[in-house]
Amino acid sequence: MPSAMVTFNGRITLPSDVRKQLGLKTGDNVDFVEIEKGRFAIVHGPESPMDLAEAQNDPDRNEAGLHASFAKSLAGVGHERI
Repeated sequence: MPSAMVTFNGRITLPSDVRKQLGLKTGDNVDFVEIEKGRFAIVHGPESPMDLAEAQNDPDRNEAGLHASFAKSLAGVGHERI
């Protein structure tokens, strides 16, 4: 399981495998989506105000859709700390 250490300034470096799987490039934004109390998922964030507007109207990309997607993907997964 990939992991990262939090620096003194509160920064982390996402492992390269995670960046690749999320399709992240230098300068991209990420969002932290709370999937349950105290557990968050990192998702590729919108890159422009237009993308943000589109994400709000897309049930697969808005917060409710993300929660449903994460709930499906986490079904049967143990509660190990990430």
